[in-house]
Amino acid sequence: MNSSQTDQKQQTGLIDKMCKTIGLGKVERRTLEVNEPPEDRGNRLCVSVSDIHLTDGTVGFQNLNDAIWNSFYDTIKQRCIRYAINELVFVLDGDVVDMIRSSKWAAHEPPIYPWERNRKEEFSAVVNAIIQDIVENQHAYFFQWLRELESKLRQENQLSNISARIVITIGNHDKELFCDPKALKYFYEQGLGRNVSQIPEEERRMLGRMYGDEIMFLDPDQAPYLPFYYGDTGFRFFTTHGQWRDEANSRRIKAEKGRPGWKVANGWQIETWQQLKFSPFFEPCFGDSVAAGVLSTFIYKAKKKLDDANCNDPRLDSILDELDLYRPTYAAVNRVLEEAAKMREQNKDQKIIDIIEDTLYECILEWLSWDFTYQSSPALRRKGLKLAKRILEIMKSIGHGLEIKSIAALMRILAFFDRMQQPSVKLSVMKTFPSFLPIYRHYNFQIHGEGHTHKPLQEEPNLNTEYPVTYINFGTWRDQIVSRKKTGYRRRGVLRSLFILDIINYNEKTKSAMPRTFDYFVEDTVNWSDAKDALDVTGHIAPRL
Repeated sequence: MNSSQTDQKQQTGLIDKMCKTIGLGKVERRTLEVNEPPEDRGNRLCVSVSDIHLTDGTVGFQNLNDAIWNSFYDTIKQRCIRYAINELVFVLDGDVVDMIRSSKWAAHEPPIYPWERNRKEEFSAVVNAIIQDIVENQHAYFFQWLRELESKLRQENQLSNISARIVITIGNHDKELFCDPKALKYFYEQGLGRNVSQIPEEERRMLGRMYGDEIMFLDPDQAPYLPFYYGDTGFRFFTTHGQWRDEANSRRIKAEKGRPGWKVANGWQIETWQQLKFSPFFEPCFGDSVAAGVLSTFIYKAKKKLDDANCNDPRLDSILDELDLYRPTYAAVNRVLEEAAKMREQNKDQKIIDIIEDTLYECILEWLSWDFTYQSSPALRRKGLKLAKRILEIMKSIGHGLEIKSIAALMRILAFFDRMQQPSVKLSVMKTFPSFLPIYRHYNFQIHGEGHTHKPLQEEPNLNTEYPVTYINFGTWRDQIVSRKKTGYRRRGVLRSLFILDIINYNEKTKSAMPRTFDYFVEDTVNWSDAKDALDVTGHIAPRL
């Protein structure tokens, strides 16, 4: 990777010209660790996806089947052949593996959770067990597919000299890997097929500079962190996972003892994050307590109690297994409550209903009793959570299932406010994206990519730049459950891919080189199937291949 530390490239944007004209001088320029390909490069293709959330399958198996990845490979291969690609860059923009959504936290004796890192040996044991299950058992095929991507492409006569590079950025569901050197090294070597001792020194230095200390990853036995962002001036592309804009998944840091503070409202501040050793994103956060402390724990406990009581309901088992497909988490809680209410109307086994509702209440109240839940929350949310805890305790003491009705009412309120939100991103927000900030305009980024939200989106802001710019959110590369209009749910696969072409443009008539062709497009694949639809009636069935 060619890393940019200085603004040696003499690229002058429109904003610099304007400032110079009116006598304000040059705009301040700051640097990022980006790839700057040579002028004589061949044809290049960048493919980017996000949020595949490979889990260990212990709280439901919701990931894409092998046939999807094979089909996607065929798409990549055909595009590489069509454009005579010499270099492929495949970017997985965060949350590739999901270390949070696992029953191993709650099943540990005694239970341990992602924020309890002070219990080092137990924490390490759980993290390593999760990543090994993901790589060796549940998703062995995917990681083999990833490791063999370049060699498979080279088997094609037209692509015998192609190079392929895999770029994986850090998300908010995989940060536990960075807390355990053994687990991170395992991910590199067994998952990605990269021998840690053979990682080039320049790559290690580049990642060190990104995180604030050029020499921090020079130990050849140490696995370096995955990059926090990826940028390439040839593709005019910059992307981060996007968790830095999410208050629930970025930790607020107070300024103290000469250390700067940071909160989501402060926006992109790479120099501040370096001083904080990226603690806003590496430390556990409120979202972790929701995903692991409420949802995953509820799924694990509910299924265990149902099994211990010899209660078997295929439809309910299927619903529990797929709860992680709902976004946001309160939608999963609402789904469980709706199913319990339907079972009551149908005079189903009261024991099953009691197990579901009592376990849900138990998990929510336990979550509201943890100090970490409040420590990781902003002041206003903290007050709301304390009030909610008190209300639930009062309703439980009154009886008649009022605590469950209170939870259901809260879920409806959250759903109402969620529906009120517009899916678009405000222009004022897009102006704060690093790709579009004036201090980075000398890189001439035209595309800013994000994942994280699981909502595919694109916007075309007018930022008065020399070139048009585009904001693209990849959404997710996995199955989802969405609400139907009016009532009910539907399962579908939502797969969004960004393709960027940076290719030689040669005029056959004049036998002369033309300006390089830069083109980019998004390909959305929305997938339904009778296998997905059948879950409502028959319980879980494997997709047809």
